[in-house]
Amino acid sequence: MRRNLDLVIFDLDGTLYPANEEMDRVYPRAAMQLLSRKFNRDLEDVREEFLQKKEELATIIKGTPTSTLTLFYFNEVGFEEFEAELDRQIDVKSYIKADPKCIQIIKKIHSAYPIFLYTTNNDKVSTKILTHIGLTEFFPREKRFTFSTVSRMNLPDSRAKLQYIKPNIKGFLHILERFGVTPERTLMIGDSEVSDILPAQKLGLQTYHVVDRNSFYSLPDWLGI
Repeated sequence: MRRNLDLVIFDLDGTLYPANEEMDRVYPRAAMQLLSRKFNRDLEDVREEFLQKKEELATIIKGTPTSTLTLFYFNEVGFEEFEAELDRQIDVKSYIKADPKCIQIIKKIHSAYPIFLYTTNNDKVSTKILTHIGLTEFFPREKRFTFSTVSRMNLPDSRAKLQYIKPNIKGFLHILERFGVTPERTLMIGDSEVSDILPAQKLGLQTYHVVDRNSFYSLPDWLGI
């Protein structure tokens, strides 16, 4: 039986394509290099402090924080600065392989439900990824809530903006309000239990945990379409 849903929300990294450890290492490296240049500090000192702060934040959120969240939780750095740094360093084609089966699955789900993208990645890198894996037509800019979306929100400071970055729940609430949908008729699909599944469940959303590619490929059957 087809599931009754008014909106299906997808995570990007590790969900629409397999996580790549080499690419994942670019994010903390870019954050540390940016901090080193911006504050004229030795890179090794910055690295030691950054990893310490990441552990501290893990205790605060009771889970593993992203490097992006760590950077902006503790440092006064412009959102656009980090976006530009990541855009400069990440060559998507070197890390991600396009998957035609993924395109077929998203096309099938898109024909049955409204779909949306919620990621802690930024606009520039997200666009690069979506273009490379052939999903831009399903997730145009108006159907994405990214790290860059948060940076453009009219909020008092960076700490307030961080409340809209996963695993905080305000981003989820913002999307529900934007579409005028209820939690119980909304599905969150993601690979991270901390960032995608638990906060969505806290709000009463339905969830689907992508643990490997086979689980992703099983989505249409699970949805009953």
